[in-house]
Amino acid sequence: MRVRPRALAMHLIDGIKRRLHRDIVADPVLHGRVLNLYLNGEQYPHRVCDYFPMTAVEDAALELRLREHLREEDKHVALYAKAIRALEQPVCELPIDDVYNTVILRHTPPRRARSSSAADRKLELANFFAHLHFLESRVAQSLEYHVDACAHAASDYPAKAVSVILRDEQAHAAYTREAVFRLVPARVGRDVLDVHRRAEARANREFSARELKRLLGEEGSRFGGRARTLYAFGAALMGARRLHG
Repeated sequence: MRVRPRALAMHLIDGIKRRLHRDIVADPVLHGRVLNLYLNGEQYPHRVCDYFPMTAVEDAALELRLREHLREEDKHVALYAKAIRALEQPVCELPIDDVYNTVILRHTPPRRARSSSAADRKLELANFFAHLHFLESRVAQSLEYHVDACAHAASDYPAKAVSVILRDEQAHAAYTREAVFRLVPARVGRDVLDVHRRAEARANREFSARELKRLLGEEGSRFGGRARTLYAFGAALMGARRLHG
């Protein structure tokens, strides 16, 4: 049976990511560094203006869930910070341009000015929830690798913290997708989701390749020679546009 190049590449990337996360959690410095990436994503709503558009949500139940979501993000910040300190590493605020949310938004059509039309307001909210859906889905996928690798961590606390956060992120991914179809007709919802799926995929290529190259450049001595070669290959593969659509 013929194996398609894209399918083979994704299989290779999956294996590289699993090994990478194991190598990361085995080194407290690397582990703290990566947990800081996650933490800064959770802090993002407090560093920008009106990321969570609470006042625009007219559905009371949906507004309540969005406020709960934001509280859970704050809980995650605290859990990540405690996990980082358990590794005896510093909690760091990263430049806003290095946070994954920012990278996704660079690839996403800009929000329109708030309209007086109820239909337009719902469409704009549907776009926000679609953005959140793919962001939360990608974070959950990354945390699945990470929680599996945490068996090799220098401290057992990160595994406990990441497991709690993963459950929340999976719930966030589910409700945000449902919200899209509560706000707009099914056909429109599918189109909106497709726009944000593509935006997040482009952002993931950029972010993953960049962060892995940065990690190898700044912390390469913490990896063995074969691992550095493998991860350099992985970074190039993650950044190959033709393999990701």
